[in-house]
Amino acid sequence: ANIYKGFSTVDRIRPPYTVTNAEAVKRDLLNELKTRKGERVMRPNFGTTIENLLMNPLDDYVEQEIREEVLRVVSKDPRVEVQSLFSQVLDHTIRLELSLILKPFLDEQTLYVEYSQENLEV
Repeated sequence: ANIYKGFSTVDRIRPPYTVTNAEAVKRDLLNELKTRKGERVMRPNFGTTIENLLMNPLDDYVEQEIREEVLRVVSKDPRVEVQSLFSQVLDHTIRLELSLILKPFLDEQTLYVEYSQENLEV
């Protein structure tokens, strides 16, 4: 049964643009995680400050700040629960792997997020 339905043109060349259940939830999470805070009109708290943090030297403090931002965004979504968050800091890149439980199905999903200084608009 499709409980969650959404719409996404990401990675789609032609219709249908409908996304359901796990795909819809993951797309919604990625949408907010990849949006810079303050970028959305009328939604000043939507998004994260992660892209700003990437300009700093990638140390343990920055990595912890990024983890907290990711967990803050995910915890706002009642459809998922975080099982674990693995982060890897490389040169100018941070890779995150979130293990999520999708409610009410209780199936496990993995969400991959990557932030890279090369992809930032200056």
